[in-house]
Formats: sequence, C-alpha cells, structure tokens
Amino acid sequence: MKRTLIVSTLVISGIANAAVMANPQPEVVAKAGNSSKGVIVAVTEPGEIAADTAWLLSAQVHKSNEYAPMLVVLKPEDREAVLKKFDLSAAPLPALIYFDRRGNEVSRVVGAYPTASLKKVRAIAYSAK
Repeated sequence: MKRTLIVSTLVISGIANAAVMANPQPEVVAKAGNSSKGVIVAVTEPGEIAADTAWLLSAQVHKSNEYAPMLVVLKPEDREAVLKKFDLSAAPLPALIYFDRRGNEVSRVVGAYPTASLKKVRAIAYSAK
C-alpha cells in the first residue's frame, strides 16, 4: 500500500513526466512559491539512474511533504545549458538541490546515489507487480 502511495505521488507530482526546460529557474520559483517550504530539484542523467533518482527524490519528499518535487532528466542537446543554470557543470550527478519558498537555494547534495536499502525497496515494488 505504501509503495503504491509513493508511486502515485510520483505520478501526481509530475515527476514521471519530467522534462528538460530551457530556463528552469522561473519554474523552480513558481513551484517553490506554491509549496509550504520550497522545492527539491533532482537533476540526473537519463536511463536507470533517472529511475533511481526519482525514488531518491520521492524518499526526500516523503520525509518532508512540505517540499514540492521536481525531477530534471538531462537531454544531450540541452545538457550543458541546464547544468550551467543549476551551477552543476563540474559536479557529479545526480544532484538534489533544495530551494526555499522564494526560490533561493538552501542546500545541495551532489553525487546523490540512492542507498542500497532504497534500491531494495524499489526492487520489491517492481517484483510485486
């Protein structure tokens, strides 16, 4: 039941349909302003790591449901521009960036690979289907 709730939350929050935006900052500010505390932006490469990052993001949002989630999966043609906008050009991905309600960065975690326990929960959720 809890896993279904997390997956449903991902879909409802728009994480499942993540897209690369030409200018992510205005959307970050808008989303942060509509939440209680702010927004957590997860920036990741495409592929399996994107799925792992979505689970990591859902775990962070689950801990504090006052933050709105935002998943940015990089496309090759927009990769450098998006990394530059988030000041991640030299940083290892995935990255989690926390913004307050005004869109100001509060903190960031780079190289934020999901833990083994989170991957185990994900594997159980997929095997339950």
